[in-house]
Amino acid sequence: MSRKKRSKKLFHSPISLNLEKENGNMHIDCIVYSEEGYMRLNETRWEQVKDFIALHQGKTTWLNLYPLENKKALEKIEEHFGINPFMMADAVDFSLRSKYWFTEKHLFCSFKMKKPDFDGAEHISFILTEDVIISLQEIQEDVFDHIRNRIENNYGLIRRKKVDYLFFLLCDALIDQYTLISDDSEEQLLILEEAINENNKNIGLNELHNAKKELLQTHKDVRAAGDVLEGVILSDFYILEDLVKKLLTSISHNAKYSIDSFSRQLEHTKNLSDLHFAQQNKRLNDMIKVLTIMSAFFIPLTFIAGLYGMNFKHMPELEMQYAYPAILGFMLIVAAIILIIFKRKKWM
Repeated sequence: MSRKKRSKKLFHSPISLNLEKENGNMHIDCIVYSEEGYMRLNETRWEQVKDFIALHQGKTTWLNLYPLENKKALEKIEEHFGINPFMMADAVDFSLRSKYWFTEKHLFCSFKMKKPDFDGAEHISFILTEDVIISLQEIQEDVFDHIRNRIENNYGLIRRKKVDYLFFLLCDALIDQYTLISDDSEEQLLILEEAINENNKNIGLNELHNAKKELLQTHKDVRAAGDVLEGVILSDFYILEDLVKKLLTSISHNAKYSIDSFSRQLEHTKNLSDLHFAQQNKRLNDMIKVLTIMSAFFIPLTFIAGLYGMNFKHMPELEMQYAYPAILGFMLIVAAIILIIFKRKKWM
């Protein structure tokens, strides 16, 4: 019995599972520094960056890669630094939840970063090894410019510390971004609450649903980021010094603050939903109240008009000379009595 030949390969490299482009766009921002100096190279060709790194061996090296669309270059970087292939695969898997893991020589961790001008959350990964940290980003824009300025201008301790201190600064920048997003979303919720209190008819359930959806996603991301930081702190990865672990503990506390903030905001959105429905019910009740008052006035008047609109031949009032104005006056008296009762009961 003949068998059909397989048209697909039995094995694909982990990167191939997540990337389709062989030679897509990828920018490489390489910074090397030490106490003595600072050098930077912006390049798209890995071979030039590789030679640049070779000229500055022994110094701290920061490779920032974006966007991650060049599979061949990533595989060469992976081979050059001896990175576990599954680490690089996790770095380019944008659907992956925040996580961390490490081997004997490399530490990997990834985060989800929410940005105002980016649809969804950006996947940011770090691969840490001896004297080298590689940051891999979905898009070009980031929140690390102030760190580059510190390196360039030799501010603080950064040039006197090793690569683990740079790793702390990068994580700190990400957690600070969550704090800014938390403050901004809290202001937006207050504006939304004010609009609902003012019975703004343009505010509907869609706005509340979108706000809650964004908060749920961001809350999940910052909680996962906090778990990653705690895992890194408790790990025994050889590069991380005690000082850096203490600093990471401080930003882990900041992450917990953001988690609490987003939890309060989620509760706030629930209260806003209740307030929105209460406003809707109030408007409905006011409408029903108006209709009820109108009915209370016109039901007795309609009864009188219907009574004398019956077609019976022997109705004494029909022959009276002043019957018509008398009935109209009686109707006015009934309406006045109903009005007085409503006023005294404070129903109007």
